[in-house]
Amino acid sequence: MTRKKTLIIILILLCTVFILSFVGRKGFARRSPLTITEVCACNKNAAYDDNGDYGADYIEIYNCSDESVNLSGWGLTDNRKDLFKYTFGDVTIEPGETLIAWCSPCIDDTSLYREEFVPSDIHDIPFKISKGEVCILTSPDEKYVQRLPIPYDLPDNKSYSSSLDDLGRYNICSATPYYVEETFIPEKRVNLEAPSFSISGGWYEKDIVVSLNAPKGDIYYSLNGSVPDAESYKYEGPITISNRTADPNIWSAMGDIATANTYLPDFPVDKATVLKAVAISDDGTSEIVSQTYFIGLDSFGYEGISVMSVSMDPDDLFGYEKGIYVQGRVKDIYGEKMDLDPFEYVYDYCNYGKEGRGWERPVNIEFFSEDHDKIFEQKAGIRIHGGFSIGQNQKSFNLYSRAEYDGNDYFKYDFFKGNGNGYSKVVLRSGGSNDQFLTKQRDVFCQSLVSGRDVGVQRAIPCALFLNGEYWGMYFIQEGIGESYIHENYGIDEDNVIIVKNNEVNTDDPNDLKMYTDLVDYVSSHDMADDGNYRYIEKKIDIQSMIDYYITEIYVANGDAFSNNLALWRVKDPTDGKYGDGKWRWLLYDLDESCALITEMTNASVDSFVEGHWEISPLNGDVLFSSMIKNPEFKERFVNSFIEMTENNFQYEKVHDKLSELSAKCKDADIKSQERFRGDFVISSYEPNEDYAPPYSEEDYDSDIAVIDSFFKERALYITEYMKTDLGLSD
Repeated sequence: MTRKKTLIIILILLCTVFILSFVGRKGFARRSPLTITEVCACNKNAAYDDNGDYGADYIEIYNCSDESVNLSGWGLTDNRKDLFKYTFGDVTIEPGETLIAWCSPCIDDTSLYREEFVPSDIHDIPFKISKGEVCILTSPDEKYVQRLPIPYDLPDNKSYSSSLDDLGRYNICSATPYYVEETFIPEKRVNLEAPSFSISGGWYEKDIVVSLNAPKGDIYYSLNGSVPDAESYKYEGPITISNRTADPNIWSAMGDIATANTYLPDFPVDKATVLKAVAISDDGTSEIVSQTYFIGLDSFGYEGISVMSVSMDPDDLFGYEKGIYVQGRVKDIYGEKMDLDPFEYVYDYCNYGKEGRGWERPVNIEFFSEDHDKIFEQKAGIRIHGGFSIGQNQKSFNLYSRAEYDGNDYFKYDFFKGNGNGYSKVVLRSGGSNDQFLTKQRDVFCQSLVSGRDVGVQRAIPCALFLNGEYWGMYFIQEGIGESYIHENYGIDEDNVIIVKNNEVNTDDPNDLKMYTDLVDYVSSHDMADDGNYRYIEKKIDIQSMIDYYITEIYVANGDAFSNNLALWRVKDPTDGKYGDGKWRWLLYDLDESCALITEMTNASVDSFVEGHWEISPLNGDVLFSSMIKNPEFKERFVNSFIEMTENNFQYEKVHDKLSELSAKCKDADIKSQERFRGDFVISSYEPNEDYAPPYSEEDYDSDIAVIDSFFKERALYITEYMKTDLGLSD
């Protein structure tokens, strides 16, 4: 009996040793001051690094001791046979603090760092975190501190994390880099049926009463676009929806949104009611559903144009961490690293300057016709759109239809009455960095003049935008340059499209970009007057498309072209059909800085063959045009096309009539939008604006439209003479 008890005791001791060994090697190392508290694999938009960029896998290391720990000599790996794939340098983690190790390179110019700046993140971890593999933290004496297996079923954008109350126990949850949760709170399953509305969203003259119903769970709701949860209004009975315009501004009062015009309205903006509802029970929750109600709004600014309501989690718009409309945490990240002036903050150094899928946020769209009948609603994605204009208080947006949001690859409605192939992307465009505070129309109007030519144009319709129920000004819903644009307009399969836009390629394949850069290199290094060289290039580009692009940009005096805002496309693999030949074709976009917007640089008398805002013009620095124009055949074709477009597309009476029609349609909407966003902002280098005083009036609008009209009235006389002189043509 004694021997049997002894064997049992030995067995228990062996099991204990085994368990302790297992915990020590695969779980939390109790004697170590450091532990891995979070691992995120396949991080598409879960968390961004200390450059504000999403996409990299990461490992969070936590100092659970009461003393500082220097990581010099510690290692990270995903391979037990190579414990020091990455070896830490002289980095210290303070008690209760974390360090994030990113599987991505550091893209900063570290020479710009302040002397006192100490990076809190580590980059250049030389391995990816794969599901089903292990993440190993090793001490300087080559002993395992922790060996953490990553679950095979770890979803994209989720992390494998532990909490302070149970370090060493891991759960699949939302990513929380830089912060260790106190305790693990399971996410509620989305398994309930969503509430239904007794009345659909729309325009109503008087108050309405809306009832909500859900088969299971309690219903909670919000009225201002915010996300409802168990802390929101609990539905107890029918809800009366009234005109909320007199209510204080919420989202329109948000600051930290601009570096250029920072004006915020000092009056209550028009408001709709975005009724959002969710069902919640102990068993789970439903998806959040919403309807937008416009009650008793004055018709000024809305009559005759479409209306779009966009609603989303306010934190996704204005939140410090992930809000896409604010300067936010990204600005502070860079502000800690280096000295930057306000102009530099406009681009990469603010939340709203960051690009990529990670900075896309989910939204709900409701679209109303010009008669304000509801056409469709859809879940989609939204990002900030634009260059310098992102620093203004009224920003442009890209909208994306994706199956992941609601099963739709394309928008349910054909905004532009096109070929019916469908759009996965459209732009809500405010009018560029300066014209958005004047007519908002230069870009879409100039493009409309050459519709039907061999250069691609972006069709557009005006609309009034409401953002989370508050009036957000006049926009143009515009075709967005992308694969679905080529599919819709040219019938090319989206997977077979190469688009080069400002020397970046949509495929992220450097070989695709090289096809274009090789073309430019060939033209610059070969005599295009030689017929053989010209015939070679003729096989590579659509000559007429190139000609139509240059004529348009030259004629409208776009000062922001050639070296900037340049887009071309071709098929990747040649196919049958007119556009499947593999030739490069040109696309127009961003024609805002034209038609005398910059008085001294883009007026009717400027010679746009040799002058340009960016010091690049067709005959002065533009390699492609200045080389091609040396060929007699190309020159003759260019001149004939120039005369044809001058006499037809840009013929003043036609232009005047088109401008009168568009400006009349947009007049009230534009004036209302300027009241909302412009304030006393003065457009630099725009002569008619020198004596501007708010509010923006009907007289101001008429004067700004007259500038465009006068430009086209005078332009032909100047530019045709410049063409003859600059191209050396005889009378």
